Amino acid sequence: MAFSKKFLVSLLQVTLFVFPLLVQAQDSSGFISIDCGISDVSRYTDETTGITYFSDANFAETGKNQGISPAYKEQNEQQLWNLRSFPEGSRNCYNLKPLATENGTRYLVRAGFLYGNYDNKRQVPKFDLYIGVELWDTVKFKDSTTAMYKEITYVPSSDHIFICLVNTGNGIPFISLLELRPLQDDIYVSKPGTSLELYDHYDFCPATDEVMRFPPIYVLVTA
Repeated sequence: MAFSKKFLVSLLQVTLFVFPLLVQAQDSSGFISIDCGISDVSRYTDETTGITYFSDANFAETGKNQGISPAYKEQNEQQLWNLRSFPEGSRNCYNLKPLATENGTRYLVRAGFLYGNYDNKRQVPKFDLYIGVELWDTVKFKDSTTAMYKEITYVPSSDHIFICLVNTGNGIPFISLLELRPLQDDIYVSKPGTSLELYDHYDFCPATDEVMRFPPIYVLVTA
C-alpha cells in the first residue's frame, strides 16, 4: 500500500463572480471517539461539539492509564488530559471495528498526543505509528506542552482497523485521543489501495484566530 503525503486539499472550481456557498458539516453517524486513558467505564459528551467520547478499555488490551500534569490542563481540550502509555512490549495496538463495514468504505483516522509531563521526567519520546501493517508516521514532539495530531484517510481490507504504536528505543509510546470518521466516497479521491496523510491545515482569510471544527454549522463561503 502506497501512502501519499500530498496536501489533503480539494481544488475548488471558481469563477470571477462572487457567489455564496452554503456548507454543512457531516452527520456524526458512525463516529468512533475514544479518550485514551480515562477509567474503564467512563464516557462523557463534549459540551462544545456534542460528541460522546468513550474509554479505550474495550479497544486496547495492553498499556497503562496516565494523566498529564494539572498545569497543562487549562490550555488543552479535555480529550488530551489523559493518555494510555505502553511501557511494555515493542508493538501495542488498538482494534477498531467500524459500524460501516461495506467493502471500500473510506475513513478519516485521527490520533492525538500530548505528553504534558505525565511521567514527571520532562523528556518527550519518539515512536512510530502504524495503521495495519503499514507505517503511518513517526511521532515527534516539539516540546512537552504542544499537542501533536496525525490524520490519514484509509480504506481497510477487513472489518477491523488496527492502530499500532511501536517502541523504537526513544522513549515510551503513548496516545491521548483516537477518532474514526466514515467519509463519503467523493470527499477525498485517491487511487485504490492508497491512503492520504495530512500535511497541514490552512484557513484562508480567517476572521478570527479560533479553531473551527464539529458540530454541524452553516458557513457562508464566498469565492
